[in-house]
Amino acid sequence: MKITTTLATTLGLLVSAVAFAASVNFADLDTDKNGTLSVAEASVVAALAEQFEKLDLDKDGQLTEAEFANFAE
Repeated sequence: MKITTTLATTLGLLVSAVAFAASVNFADLDTDKNGTLSVAEASVVAALAEQFEKLDLDKDGQLTEAEFANFAE
């Protein structure tokens, strides 16, 4: 019984996380509306923060919308 409950809870959390990630968009993260994402803005989404350096192709410390489009959730 405990294992079933734990598995169901874990699955629920995973589905919620995937749904949240799918709803992430560039405009919502660009809180200062300057057309790029800073490390601080990207840090709101853990997976994006982890991939930031890889996504920042021109290594300017900012993600453009084109660079963000390569974000693999």
